[in-house]
Amino acid sequence: MPDQHYEKLLAHQLAMNRETWKVLQSHGLTQSTKVRLDFSYNAPDKDSAEALRALLQEQTDYEVTTESTGSLFRKSWRVEGTTKETTISPEILDQWVTWMVTAGKERSCDFDGWGTEV
Repeated sequence: MPDQHYEKLLAHQLAMNRETWKVLQSHGLTQSTKVRLDFSYNAPDKDSAEALRALLQEQTDYEVTTESTGSLFRKSWRVEGTTKETTISPEILDQWVTWMVTAGKERSCDFDGWGTEV
């Protein structure tokens, strides 16, 4: 079942890319506009969060942090980060999101989405 979970997650994120792209274009974004992409993941525990942070730092030039919220008994963990400035297109976003979902899957974390400021 885990593969099915990540297939659904990827399909949802790819569908969100199309909607987000339209909104960004309506705010003046073009394929030559440089932006930084902010992203986040939900992690099941500290070890998974730290493992994903390490993977992302090893394989990218992104700024990546982990954080927890909640009490000692009900902590939730997140991995958050920002890319360097880059240009994007629908195709680039789909490739990037596919990679990000896969990276999360490798460390049992769920890619929770991305955003940017135009």
